[in-house]
Amino acid sequence: MKRFAIALAPLALASAAFAQTLPDVPDTDSNGNWSLVELQAVWTDLTEETFKTIDTSADGAVDATELQAALDGGVIPAPGEASGG
Repeated sequence: MKRFAIALAPLALASAAFAQTLPDVPDTDSNGNWSLVELQAVWTDLTEETFKTIDTSADGAVDATELQAALDGGVIPAPGEASGG
């Protein structure tokens, strides 16, 4: 059992690192995802076209995984860098 816990420790640390890298983007309607308008509050020149690129599930909203992938892939810059879209 101790080996199992030790083997899972890096995964737990990776999950914590993932959560820490996501910027603070207000979810104004508290639905757990971000709309184009919500993301434009942070990335002011984000276009609908770029939003659709980020929304890989094509459900009209961006979830945390999609947002992280867009940041990691350079689709949008981290807040504080030049705004993109």
